[in-house]
Order: sequence, then C-alpha cells, then structure tokens
Amino acid sequence: MTDCTITFYPAGCADAAKIRYKGTDKNMHTIFVDSGFKSTYDSFLSQEIADLEKLGEQIDLCVITHIHDDHIKGMETYVKHILTGRKKDLVGTWWYNIPRLSAKTFPAIKRATSVSSAKSIGSADLLSEYLIKNSRPVTDITTGMETVDFAGLTFTLLSPSPEGLASLKDKYMSADTLFERQECQKISEAKSAKQRDHSTRLKDFDLDKGEEDDSVENRSSIAFFTTFREKTVLWLADTHASTIVTSLREKGYSEENPLVCNLVKVSHHGSIGNNSNELFSLIRCDTYLFSVNGINKHSLPDKASMARILRNPIRPTDMHYIFYFTSDDDILRNIFEVDGEEVFGEFNFSVLYSETVLNLSFDPVKHNLYHR
Repeated sequence: MTDCTITFYPAGCADAAKIRYKGTDKNMHTIFVDSGFKSTYDSFLSQEIADLEKLGEQIDLCVITHIHDDHIKGMETYVKHILTGRKKDLVGTWWYNIPRLSAKTFPAIKRATSVSSAKSIGSADLLSEYLIKNSRPVTDITTGMETVDFAGLTFTLLSPSPEGLASLKDKYMSADTLFERQECQKISEAKSAKQRDHSTRLKDFDLDKGEEDDSVENRSSIAFFTTFREKTVLWLADTHASTIVTSLREKGYSEENPLVCNLVKVSHHGSIGNNSNELFSLIRCDTYLFSVNGINKHSLPDKASMARILRNPIRPTDMHYIFYFTSDDDILRNIFEVDGEEVFGEFNFSVLYSETVLNLSFDPVKHNLYHR
C-alpha cells in the first residue's frame, strides 16, 4: 500500500482534489483542496464523504483557495446538505479566507447579528455564514503563517500575502458589492483569450509575450507546497505567478537553487496570465498537472503556458516531462497536432489524459510518482 495518494477529480475547468495518507501517528488522514462545482460534489465528493463517515474518520483539513465557483461550489453544496441534515460536518479544520470579514472581528460580528442578517457577509457567501453561525475558528490564511504540520504532511504557504488578502477585503468591504463568483464576470482579455492558441507550434511562441492576470480574487488564492516524507507537491490554485515568485525568492529559492517538486498543479487551469517564465525558472519538476477540460468558455489551457514550461532556459535537457490533464476530449488531444508527433521527442515530454478520477501515488520504496 502506498503511503500517500493524491486524487484529482474530473471537474471540468475547475479544481477539486484529495490527499489521502498515513500520518506519523499511524492513522489515515484526508485533506480536500478545493471542490469544483455542484456536479463535482454530486458525482464524487458526496460519496467520498459518506465513505469517511462509515470509517469513523474526519476530513482533517478542507482548503477552499478562493471564492470563484469552480473552486467553492462543491463544498457549498456539502454545507447545504449539513444544514438540512443530509450530511454530518466531518471537517476538522477549514482554510478559507472570508472575503468580507476580518478574522479579528469575527467574534464581535457573530455576537452582534444573526447569520440571516449579517450585512458584513452577504448572502452570496454561504460558507462564511456557516462558519460564523457554528463558531468555527476563522484565521486569515496568508504567507505570514508558519509551516503547518498535519500528522507529518506539512504546508508551506506561498499565497496570498497579507497585502493580497487585504486587497480582496478592501474590494468587498461594502455590503453592496456583489461577489464576482464566476471568472467571466470581470476577467481581462489577456487572461482569458477568446481564441485558442493551439494552432501555434511550441517552438514559435514568444515566451515573454502576455500580461499577468489582474483578478483580485485569483491574486488572493491560497497557494502552498506540501511535503510528506521528502515528497513535495506545489499547489498553485489560481494565484498570480508574481506572488509565488516573490514568496519563493523570500524563502531562498532561485534559478541556481530551485524548489524541487514531485508534482506541480499548474495555476488557473493553464492560463498564460498566471504562469510566467520566471516562475518555472524557480521550480525543478518533471510532472505538471492541468485541472481543465478542453470545452470551456475561457479557451483554456493556453498552449503558451506549456511552452513556458518545456522551453524554460534552466530546464535540464535530459529530464523527461509529463503533462497530466484531468479530462480527456478531442480539444485536449489535438493541442499538439500542429507540431506533429516529433514534438514529443524534440521537447522530451509526454501527455496523459484521464477520463475519470485520476489517482497519483508515491512509491514508498522508489519515492517516485506513478499513475494508478
């Protein structure tokens, strides 16, 4: 039996994952990172939670990286089921940055008003209301935190910075400001191209072309790397590459001393606006996962992001790279059609697609990642 398995759910153009591992306390532990849409919960997460309840286990940690629907809706559905008595609350710890509430004012607001009339929250954020009503501990999750240990699996925060989270709360300070829950509500053209770039060959991309995402919600995403028995996974949510670059450099990583990872969950479904040359120059990893399908209104993933990974100047030429996609469709399979089959040898990489749940495990003897 492997000591750690990471499950990625086929959530479409959305993020939903589970970490399952045997901790240093010899017990099994479960952590969820984002939850996709309601359909993700209905198809997968509901049964996963029911299975944990049968085992008498809990969800040790549930991370909701930010407020966009493609990350939060699954767990909002879970909360609705808890409130109607269909499910028990199995979550031990929530990591979620409430967008309209400072953690410091949490107790005072809870005392001052009922959830149904909580003007400081707004009815659009059911999870915030639930946490307040049930007195769940609420702490700002930022890079100001120390490394957190969950029975041997450690979290090192890379985003948001305290300033990044403050910008989110400033935006939603007024109760009259509606939450931008969907990417399409106010996302710049540079970050969500109307036309796919798949017809451009890998070798023809200008790696320096493109502007960074300007979404405040994405900038404030909770991003981190986990380490378990010397195996490291970089979870980038939808965060900005510049934020991660700043955090990595502050922690002493550089082009000469990159962060060595076993897996990178690529930011924002492979958007060019969230994945920079400088970011990939600070990472040494041979396995990259894109949580995306080919049929989405944002025309993601951007092939330019893949070019930045494969053609990065500090990439070891003898290191074979693997791209995982959490979906399998004709659009994804045709991304490299214009390049020809020889492109896989030229850039020394391969691509794997998943029609269903994708389980990636760490071999406890060889310490490598494998698909099962």
